[in-house]
Amino acid sequence: MKLHEEINFARALLILMVVLIHIVHFGELYPETKSIILSFMMPSFLLITGYLTNIEKTPCAFCGYLLRIAVPYVVMVSSFSLLSYYLPVRDRITELSVSQFAERIFVSSIGPYWFFYVMLVCSTVFYISFKCIPFLGNNLFARFAVFGFLLTVLSFVLPIISIQTVVYYFIGTILRQTRCDYSAVFRPTPYAILPFIALIIFGRHRDWADIAVFASVFCFLSFSSWCFCKLGTRAKSAFSNLGMNTLPIFLFHPIFTLSSKYYLRFFTWDSTGFAFIIITIFFSVFGSLLIARVLDATNLSYIFARKKFLR
Repeated sequence: MKLHEEINFARALLILMVVLIHIVHFGELYPETKSIILSFMMPSFLLITGYLTNIEKTPCAFCGYLLRIAVPYVVMVSSFSLLSYYLPVRDRITELSVSQFAERIFVSSIGPYWFFYVMLVCSTVFYISFKCIPFLGNNLFARFAVFGFLLTVLSFVLPIISIQTVVYYFIGTILRQTRCDYSAVFRPTPYAILPFIALIIFGRHRDWADIAVFASVFCFLSFSSWCFCKLGTRAKSAFSNLGMNTLPIFLFHPIFTLSSKYYLRFFTWDSTGFAFIIITIFFSVFGSLLIARVLDATNLSYIFARKKFLR
């Protein structure tokens, strides 16, 4: 599959939004803006993730791929669960017990890490449906029918999994398996922003199950592709590099967004909050990448089942 730089640009924009909406002060100052971002941000991320998932691997190689998702998930959920026991935060664990940690890992998750849980479940079911059921042969429709059926069943069993969540991953896999070219589907155009504004901002469609949100995801990705085309060479390279390294930012940014409350008092002069928000985004992205670089340099990335974090 040809990997388009537009995908990395979209991923870069989305990871910056992920950091933004986890800044508590931003949500307090601009709740409506946060609601708008939440309406399309993770659906877009899930669709891209489904599109990029490669099942053309041996069972052993694919298990390695799953392990590189599962281990960071368990490490970060366990770490933040432990931290929540000592800090006065919402949804904190009330006792240090195996049952409480197991509940966070397998049932409720914590913070933004539910995304990895969904990736694990969807990727596993995707691989099973397409590679482990021989009697379906090369019938693509039958395999997608089985894939969709299994996801639907799991949405009734697993609390974190829901139809409105996995449907975007499912759509991404359809585009991948039918060999749709990303640039052909999400054709760059500035006019894609118009229906996006009409649906999300004025129409106030925010439910992921709403067909309008589905349309807004396509509009956002088309508009982001157009924006990418207008960038200079250096900007394209910078965003592409950021888009290829969204994993460590996703994993480690909560460390910095949670810590930002300790220097918020130094920004009382800025009623808009823009200076605080920009600095916190910078610290979160730079700090997360720095952690990844240190882990890579000291070979501690193996703790997260990875040889290297940075690409």
